[in-house]
Amino acid sequence: MPDLLIADKRVPLMTIDVPVFSPQADYAAKELRHYLGMMTGASFEIRTGQPKARGKRIRLELSDDPKLKVDGFRLESCASGLNITGGKRGVMYGVYEFLERLGCRFFTPHDEKVPCCEHLFLPQFKETQVPILEYRLHNTNDLSRYRRFAVKSRINGTDIPENLGGGMKYALFVHTMNTLVPQKEYGETHPEYFSMRDGKRYVPENEQWGQRCLTNPDVFKISCRKVREILKAHPECRIISISQMDNQANCTCPKCLKVDREEGSSAGTMIRFVNRIAAALKDEFPDVIFDTLAYNYTRPVTQKTKPLENVCVRLCSIECCFAHPMKDQCDPSRSV
Repeated sequence: MPDLLIADKRVPLMTIDVPVFSPQADYAAKELRHYLGMMTGASFEIRTGQPKARGKRIRLELSDDPKLKVDGFRLESCASGLNITGGKRGVMYGVYEFLERLGCRFFTPHDEKVPCCEHLFLPQFKETQVPILEYRLHNTNDLSRYRRFAVKSRINGTDIPENLGGGMKYALFVHTMNTLVPQKEYGETHPEYFSMRDGKRYVPENEQWGQRCLTNPDVFKISCRKVREILKAHPECRIISISQMDNQANCTCPKCLKVDREEGSSAGTMIRFVNRIAAALKDEFPDVIFDTLAYNYTRPVTQKTKPLENVCVRLCSIECCFAHPMKDQCDPSRSV
């Protein structure tokens, strides 16, 4: 297939086509027009709602391919130009991938590199990208304040407007056991729902410092019912956290201790607990991810039980050194 020119000497030689309107494809088309215009000095036309339009073009379209999901995209060259298809976020990610292949770089919300091209050729493409990490968030101010930059960075875990593809929201975020089995409701009447420490049930004055007995059958029933209620109240959310409180007072009753010893990790009771809830609610909520933490005492990997396919373990590596790559063993004597 011969190389095609996108623009030549400030003259656009392709249109940007959106055959079926959607807010996300429309935004992606405007972004593409903006950056191609900056690169070439040409004024590109966006044609919307013309599925049979002819001529050389870059075509943007939402895809119903289940393999692409929401964030995946496909770049595919054709005789008339280029097709960029993807999910409601993927179609935008495809545009930014294309622009980066042309030499653009998006470093910060205020710092970008946009090359100038008198003759801009269209590269050949035939590739599909689907993110391995379904939920993506980096805890930096720029990504939460500047939503357009978050989309350029392929971040989906912050509050993103729907016309920019929307974000992937938690129905319930981390350290959630007190929400699922509230101490105010059960602390006095059911101390057996709480951790055993040194042979006694531990119901602290501060409700943030207690854990739950995850082998107690009532704790499972109450938690499962509460998770179901929350998911039904938030159908827009596809991820929910079932996770320990922010302390290390995990249960050491005989049943919990037996499980953790079998697993070689204090994460044993947690992983089995979350697996049971995920299995019980899978049919009713087939697209939901049931999330938990690998944090403090739950960080060591379980030796027998693996998370189910709809269970995600969120690694909390707060003790790690972030001055060097995580794959490298940190040497405190080494200079940054």
